[in-house]
Amino acid sequence: MARRPRLAAAAAVIALSIVALSAVVVGRAMIGGPDVSSVQASGVGSAVSAPAFPAVADYCYVDAMVPHHEQALLLSEIILEEPAVSDRLRALADFIVVDQEREITAMLAWRDAWVAADRTITVPAPGAGSHAGHGASTTTVTVDAPTGCDSHTDHSAMKGMATPEQLDELRAAEGDAAQKLFLDLMIVHHEGALEMAELVVREGDNLFTRASAKHVMIEQDREITAMLSMLDDLDAGTLE
Repeated sequence: MARRPRLAAAAAVIALSIVALSAVVVGRAMIGGPDVSSVQASGVGSAVSAPAFPAVADYCYVDAMVPHHEQALLLSEIILEEPAVSDRLRALADFIVVDQEREITAMLAWRDAWVAADRTITVPAPGAGSHAGHGASTTTVTVDAPTGCDSHTDHSAMKGMATPEQLDELRAAEGDAAQKLFLDLMIVHHEGALEMAELVVREGDNLFTRASAKHVMIEQDREITAMLSMLDDLDAGTLE
């Protein structure tokens, strides 16, 4: 029984580090930290340095991963209500709840910070040249955040998501049948999250989203391995 507190503590440490990274990265990006690019204002002077808003892949990752994680919480909460769950599986479900709740909090904070970000920058007015900082005229340019996540409006269509019927089946299942169904559904669910995380690592350019995705890839791959082992032990009647 000592395994459960250790797992929960480990999850808290991992997730808290993600929350801290979120605050640092969002803050640095908004003041022109590592996520800085040259924005060419149409008809306005030369290129100027401004905070670069995250790529579409970054936004879409967060928009999709939040509801994806929320279903992982739901699956875990359902199985935790089953009294005949083994200690190993219960520890895993507890870990998922702690880890993914923290990740959801961090991702929502990241998204809210960018939505609230000031999207106007001051640049030299046409013809002002390089002397805008010495009393010359200036103008403002709006830098819009990327859009294009319409494909995630229907969250049930995302990779690995359990259907309402599967959720009802899990609620109605008992004992070993409930444990097997939970493991089967959660393995597929985690595999879907891995695909989403791999995509933003390839195509995203924001430090927070890439770090979050790498955490998902490492942690959920380990959990898949653990769940496959539990399925084998369940079939052998040795899952404790």
